[in-house]
Amino acid sequence: MKSAPAAVIAALQTNRALAFADCFTLTLDDGTVARYTNAQYTITIPQPGNPALVFVAGDILIDGLKLKQTCGVDIDEQSIDISFKATSTIAGLPWPIAVREGKFDGAVIERARAVLTAPGGSVIGGAAVVMFHGLVATVDNIGRLSCKMTVKSMLNKLAVDMPRDIWQPGCLNTLYDGFCTMVKAANGASGTVGASPTLTFIPWAGSTQDTYDQGTITFESGANVGVSRTVRLSTTAGLTLSRPLDYLPAVGDGFVVYKGCDKTMATCKNRFNNLGNFRGFPFVPPPELSMY
Repeated sequence: MKSAPAAVIAALQTNRALAFADCFTLTLDDGTVARYTNAQYTITIPQPGNPALVFVAGDILIDGLKLKQTCGVDIDEQSIDISFKATSTIAGLPWPIAVREGKFDGAVIERARAVLTAPGGSVIGGAAVVMFHGLVATVDNIGRLSCKMTVKSMLNKLAVDMPRDIWQPGCLNTLYDGFCTMVKAANGASGTVGASPTLTFIPWAGSTQDTYDQGTITFESGANVGVSRTVRLSTTAGLTLSRPLDYLPAVGDGFVVYKGCDKTMATCKNRFNNLGNFRGFPFVPPPELSMY
């Protein structure tokens, strides 16, 4: 059963007609919080001692996240459609770029319903009733003005393979995570695009052989601002990207590039000097060499 403020319960018991608005809160993995409402007017919920929660109207429209209540541990999975304007931004990026560049990986989405004194009026009880709270699982489709996502309830966090670690030659860590301990900012370098760039090759005087293989490059200015790509190969001439850019970079466009890792012991030792945190098992013999 959903809990609701006493004032909302009283209003529902004594009124035949009430205005309401669906409010959506998106919390990205980087800490960015964005709030929207499908109503025609902005919804403001005061928070004593803290900034009010403001749900913006007329910018993003979200269709989906229906209420479902069941007993058990089945994971509730739903598909939602999000429509946005060409000028809509989130986390400092246009919505299509933010979605495509993985800003919604691990994002939390919440749908709540606010009961109002009148259309555009104040929120009864000073709080909205949470109807759904879950995680963005996959981005199924992305267009210029809309996208489709699959969201799952928080029970999806229980769907973890056990045991968590397996015996394998490659390192179990994810580069720059808490087990790896390497700091991403300390392993990045800023640069500018050199002469004669292409959609897949970035000339750069500061590039060195193999240093940024399997790393990432993020553009900080120019037509590709905010866009990231994986570096397939780094040489003294520049960086070769694994996937073409949408727009041809211009000479002088700024970027930051980070070192990558192929999860081998040699790379961990030679590129990062981090062998003490290596979590692979390179000396495990392949199955065909096992003795019976």
